[in-house]
Amino acid sequence: MFTQYFGQYLFNKGILSADQLCDLLAYEQSTHVKLGVLALNSGLMTAAQIEEVHELQRTMDRRFGEIALSKGYLTQPQLDNLLSQQNSRHLGLNQAILDRNCLTLSQLETALENFKQDTGLSQGQLQALQSTDIDQIVPLFLDFSQDEIGRLHYDYVALLLKNIVRFLNDRPLLSRPVPLPKQPEGWIISQQAVGDHTLSTALVLSDSSLIDLATRFSQEEISQVDDLAKDSVAEFLNLHNGIFLINMSDRGLELDLKPQTTQVCSASVSGYRIPITLTSGSIELVLSIT
Repeated sequence: MFTQYFGQYLFNKGILSADQLCDLLAYEQSTHVKLGVLALNSGLMTAAQIEEVHELQRTMDRRFGEIALSKGYLTQPQLDNLLSQQNSRHLGLNQAILDRNCLTLSQLETALENFKQDTGLSQGQLQALQSTDIDQIVPLFLDFSQDEIGRLHYDYVALLLKNIVRFLNDRPLLSRPVPLPKQPEGWIISQQAVGDHTLSTALVLSDSSLIDLATRFSQEEISQVDDLAKDSVAEFLNLHNGIFLINMSDRGLELDLKPQTTQVCSASVSGYRIPITLTSGSIELVLSIT
């Protein structure tokens, strides 16, 4: 997560060009190997076992390693070794910046210090941002209440970011809610669940963001906003909300999921409007839990 935020900061400050940032992120990402690939390469898991774990992730909020452990496909020492291999192959944006000679070590040090000051993050918050624990990162940008409803909002956003990583193979960048136009622009794909609470959710997307998200989720070539594109994004939202409702059920809260709706934005929406930046551009999460 730190990579995306620091990279965006360097771009916004004019320290890196758009082309440089894209090159650096691609270079940095090329060194990151997924755990399943490492397990396959090491002969610890078969392709069928890896696919089974991926399918189970579509029904539960669990990391790959956690599921592999529970199924008996990996032992804890084997998982620890794979995680160590994964971390050692991940150079990080700072190393990529130096390798590509975009900044000197002194310039990088100055940029990091300015980033800390401009964002107002404490050392502890910065460490949370540098971690891979999305649950720690979300409260750095969002300020929900500390009661049950607030915790559900935090949990929903954190799960959405995890599912974007898991099912879209993208790296989301969460932003603080800012004043936005009353009427969103583009497409709005929404879904509600009712029961012990009322959950209202929606994704607001431009044409390009909708096409990219649909392509990533369906793993098919989609080049225009057609029924397949809209249905694919709606199914992603349905999958995510289904996993969230399973998590809520584990906490003793029962809700029934309603069908998704897709339409061109034509009216204002209510709820928190949270910008999330993806590879193809920004989308908005509209969220209300009552």
